Amino acid sequence: MVPRFVITEGDGETDKGMKWEWATVKNNELYMGSMGKAFTAADGTVMNRNNLYVAVLNSRGELRRENWANHYDVVRQAVGAMDPGYVIVEACLWSDHLRKWIFLPRRISAEQYNDVKDEKKGANKLVMVDALFRNPTVVNIAMEDMNPLKGFSSFAFVPGTKDRHAVAIRSVEEDCAIDDGDCKQRSYCLVFDVTTGEVLSPEIEIVGGHKYEGVECKSPYSRADGLLRLRYICFGR
Repeated sequence: MVPRFVITEGDGETDKGMKWEWATVKNNELYMGSMGKAFTAADGTVMNRNNLYVAVLNSRGELRRENWANHYDVVRQAVGAMDPGYVIVEACLWSDHLRKWIFLPRRISAEQYNDVKDEKKGANKLVMVDALFRNPTVVNIAMEDMNPLKGFSSFAFVPGTKDRHAVAIRSVEEDCAIDDGDCKQRSYCLVFDVTTGEVLSPEIEIVGGHKYEGVECKSPYSRADGLLRLRYICFGR
């Protein structure tokens, strides 16, 4: 395997590889984003804002950087997470059908970041904004289980629904802030309506005790026993 692009964090003038959390295609360009949170010291002091940059790669292999600090602030303000609060984003897609950016934050907090407390800042809110990051709309995902350990790590639009429905992964990292060997991980899968927040299928746990960080629809429609079935395949680390 040969790496075609090595994309460092921030504006690109750094020696550290970017921790990419999400990727999506808009206007035939690949947008790659990190967690959308400034890197802070224990006392809340901002050390750098490299994770607020997005890298955009076009079909000719040309790469540019965009500072999304103001864009992430639109999302943060919509969910009440401005300084000293924060959001952590692992799931974001552009919808061609809805002509909206769809953010599904993993964590939402009105408090200053803390490694231990962060594990229980799981969110159930979706934020939609237009292409110019105006007119944000917050949709509450109507989860039966509001366990604060659970947070969204990925989602994909269900084919044939005009991006109205999404299959999503909620994952848990419990007792992982302190590296004492007691870290527990697990993941859950569900389908919901992007525009209303209605949960369309019961949330089910994925066996194995892993944190899954990706979901895609593969060969979406297949016939078996005369029935039309929708298949999902989940990718994990």
